[in-house]
Amino acid sequence: MIIHVYSIIWNEEIMLPYFFKHYDQIADQYFIYDNGSTDASLSILRSHPKVNIEKFEVESDSVEVSRLELFNQFWKQSRGKADWVIVLDIDEHLFHHDLRAYLQECSSQGITLVAPSAFEMVSDFFPGDNKPLYESVREGVRIPFYDKLQIFNPNEIQEINFTPGRHEASPVGHIIKSPSKDVLLLHYKYLGFDYLNSRYSMLRQRLRTGDIAMGAGYLWSEEECGHMKKLYLLGLMCRLLYDG
Repeated sequence: MIIHVYSIIWNEEIMLPYFFKHYDQIADQYFIYDNGSTDASLSILRSHPKVNIEKFEVESDSVEVSRLELFNQFWKQSRGKADWVIVLDIDEHLFHHDLRAYLQECSSQGITLVAPSAFEMVSDFFPGDNKPLYESVREGVRIPFYDKLQIFNPNEIQEINFTPGRHEASPVGHIIKSPSKDVLLLHYKYLGFDYLNSRYSMLRQRLRTGDIAMGAGYLWSEEECGHMKKLYLLGLMCRLLYDG
C-alpha cells in the first residue's frame, strides 16, 4: 500500500521536525509545496529522502485562495501511483495507533474517504523535548468543525472541492466514507502564547488585499497582543476546568 502526503509550507523550520517525526512511519512520499521560505525549511526538506519539493507562487491578491486552489488540485498527480493521499497543513497530525493498517483495512472494505475526529491541542508553552507532539502535548478540545475530509483514495475521488480552510468539502466520485471515527486530527497551533503570537505575526505580514477583504486569519494587531494573551491564558484555565 502506498501513501502520499501533500502540504504547503512557508517558514516552518520549528514545526517540520515534529511533522516528519510523526509521519515518517506513515508516508511513502511527501509532496511539499514551498511558498518562498527564508528560514531553514528548504534545508530540512532537501535533507529528507522521501520529500519532493515543488515551488508554490501566489499569483492572485489572496494567499488563502491560491492555497485552496492548490489543495484542490495537487493530489491528483498521485492517481495510479498511490492508494491513499493525505492533504494537510504541517501542524495537523493524524493519529491512530497504526494508521497504515487502518487504511489497509479501509481499502479492503471499499472505503474511499476518511474524516478524522478533530481536536484543538493546547499547551502553556512550546515543547522542548524530542518526542512526537502527541506524547508531549496531550490536552485538547474536541472541535467537530475541523473534521476535514483530508484522507482519501485519489483513484476513486475525481474532485475533492475543499472550501476555504478545508473545513468542508464536496467530493465527487466513488464516495464511501468510513463509518467510524477511529482516526484523530490533532491540530498543534496553540503551543504557548509566544509561539502562537510569533507565528501569527509572521503570517499576518504576508496577507494580501483579498485575504484582508475576506477576513482571513492572523489579523490581530500588535496593540491587541496583550489582550489576546489574557484571552489565551483564560482559555487555558477554562480548558483545565473543562477537563477536570
